[in-house]
Amino acid sequence: MTLSIPPSIQRQTDAACRLITRVTGDTLRAIHLYGSAVAGGLKPNSDIDLLVTIDQPLTEAQRATLMQELLALSSPSGASAETRALEVTVVLYSQLVPWCFPPSREMQFGEWLREDICQGIYEPAQQDWDIVLLITQILETSIPLKGERAERLFTPVPAAQLLKALRDPLDLWQSAADVQGDEYHIVLTLARIWYTLSTGRFTSKDAAADWLLPQLPVDYAATLHAAQREYLGLEKKDWHILLPAVVRFVDFAKAHIPTQFI
Repeated sequence: MTLSIPPSIQRQTDAACRLITRVTGDTLRAIHLYGSAVAGGLKPNSDIDLLVTIDQPLTEAQRATLMQELLALSSPSGASAETRALEVTVVLYSQLVPWCFPPSREMQFGEWLREDICQGIYEPAQQDWDIVLLITQILETSIPLKGERAERLFTPVPAAQLLKALRDPLDLWQSAADVQGDEYHIVLTLARIWYTLSTGRFTSKDAAADWLLPQLPVDYAATLHAAQREYLGLEKKDWHILLPAVVRFVDFAKAHIPTQFI
């Protein structure tokens, strides 16, 4: 099946590609569109997910230019009818072929960093197990906006390293402070991790929620259902009030998510 860029995001992805190409120049190897735009369909609060693969590390000037100019192309979720939030991850090809574990990312742009970027604060290159999951998703479903198709560039992740990458985020969420402000995304991320470890496949956040809901006790199902409805743009919730329920859901999920692929 031939995938195509959703018309609603064509202008924004074109602008992002022009910017990335201009800033990275000859070091650019590929840009891939992945995530909801190509798998499962864009939802009201879906980001536009781009993976940028380069051959040389970013200079500090390149990092600053990308961060500042991507900020002008991106909008916080729900803030604009025409423009979506961008999530742009930049990786060195030498981190991926051959694989380095954990791989490092050169840069990541996202709306959660808007305040820091506005103040001229940019994250440095750093190790990130999530790159393993991104490449796995991209090998499964993606569109090359620049460069070759994913299967010609990247190699699959060994199962043991994929398991490590899936379970690594669970250690991040230890208390209410760790989930506050990102409640419904974390609930849906846990559903996706649970789905992947149980089935060996990746799916969208709302599809993972549909799969998990019938298996949960009523109270936990209610929290997941609320997160799903917010993600789909069907109902806004006061997550400050729901925070205790979210913490209980996180604790329950961490205790019941499989420790190995089933």
